[in-house]
Amino acid sequence: MPDAARTEGAREPASAHLELLQRVTEQMAVHHTLEDVLGAITQGLVRQADAALARVWLYTSRSECPVCTASPDGAAERGPALHLCASAGIFDGRDGPHHHLAPGMFLGGRVAETRTAMLVNDLAVERRVCGLAWIAEHGLRGYAGYPLAFDGELVGVLALFRRAPWGDEEFRALRVFAAQAAIAIKNAALIEQVERRRDRLSVENAYLRAEIASERGLGDVVGRSRAMRGVLRALEQVAPTDTTVLLLGETGTGKDLLACALHARSARRSGPLIRVNCAAMAPGLVESELFGHERGAFTGAVQQRPGRFELAHGGTLFLDEVAELSPDIQAKLLRAVQDGEVDRVGGRRPVRVDVRIVAATNRDLDADVASGRFRADLYYRLSVFPLRLPPLRDRLEDLPALVEHFLERFRRKLGKPLRAVAPESLARLRAHGWPGNVRELQNVLERACVLAQGEVVDVLEDLPAGAARAHEALLPLREVEREHVLRVLAATAGVIDGPRGAGRILGLHPNTLRSRMERLGIRTARRAE
Repeated sequence: MPDAARTEGAREPASAHLELLQRVTEQMAVHHTLEDVLGAITQGLVRQADAALARVWLYTSRSECPVCTASPDGAAERGPALHLCASAGIFDGRDGPHHHLAPGMFLGGRVAETRTAMLVNDLAVERRVCGLAWIAEHGLRGYAGYPLAFDGELVGVLALFRRAPWGDEEFRALRVFAAQAAIAIKNAALIEQVERRRDRLSVENAYLRAEIASERGLGDVVGRSRAMRGVLRALEQVAPTDTTVLLLGETGTGKDLLACALHARSARRSGPLIRVNCAAMAPGLVESELFGHERGAFTGAVQQRPGRFELAHGGTLFLDEVAELSPDIQAKLLRAVQDGEVDRVGGRRPVRVDVRIVAATNRDLDADVASGRFRADLYYRLSVFPLRLPPLRDRLEDLPALVEHFLERFRRKLGKPLRAVAPESLARLRAHGWPGNVRELQNVLERACVLAQGEVVDVLEDLPAGAARAHEALLPLREVEREHVLRVLAATAGVIDGPRGAGRILGLHPNTLRSRMERLGIRTARRAE
């Protein structure tokens, strides 16, 4: 009976001890920052578990320790060690002895080395610490040390000192608490790691936005010609809205720059601008790239991946070369534009997206719709607000401003004292047909600036045979045909009929040429006088 009474009496303190530890656990769970979690653990154990000193050591390198900032002696560390990151009780903060320990050093180092909990109830004779004056000074007797492990990884060590021995039940209850503390510490550390990366990305994003604004904003949309003034006026009107915009124009006219300018002047400018080159994606991966996929949706889909629509949520999605999408992708794109929902490959439920669409093409979409190559319903959804960029040959009055703009850019890029383009070179630039438009002009000037020997830049190459032919080699057949017809029309001042007309030069009947011009989207020509 007396034995039973002693057993019952032993259970009551253990039960009370568990309740006290539960309070510490609840306090620990409400915090999210690592410093607050560590404080809740150490301070709670001192208040609730009768500990004279509670300490948490994190096992990491000094440079990666989320709480510690510098080694006391300023020495660099060679590897991970135990760093004292929280302390409560007889030593406030980290002003006690031994700010960092190597595994095996003293009691905490032994716990880390063996990853085994340690109970000592007579510190006065424990050889690892009996020589430490602060142990005797504060009358410490009991020590309980626990490895803090998470998913097989050593996170740190929890150390508790008290002036009385630890009971077996208390020791076991604290072991359970240590396991919960390890989870809380690891979660808080991961959250802070994510937040640090997010903050860093936010700073980098702001920097890149500033760079884009200076390099690719309206500052790059250079032009005071009547045609460009109309484009920029329309851009300023539509940019603040969420209206879908379709950018039309030949290759190299600056549709991507206009898309950047639209985003920069929209209410979504703080959100992402995601660009998709529809012509550059592999046919079998277009759907996954645009709409995302679930894990296991196809061979190689080892994890869930959001598509470009989801990445652009809250911002702008720029679909460059949209006319190159296949009919089945066009149908899925129509649903995304129309309903604001996308279906991931292998997904069971649609994903809501809030995206502004800016599309671009150098093709004649009217002709593609008429031929059935492009869906009419998608075309009407995309062309709510069409903006057509004029080719460079139709705004040659902008050429001097464009030349000065690129000259300033290459002056900074190449570190050369480039002052001007030679007058005869400027005349040569004016006479060129510019089939590659502003992009071709940029490339021609960059080559000339690289070769320049002084402050004045000479354009030495034969443009019609050089830059134009080099560009044509990279164009689709339809574009090559279109640009050749345009060059012949420019040489004949737009005349089609007659012995000196474009039809005679091209070897085509005038009516056949007109039909081909309509198919190619060429509308400017006149009859022979």
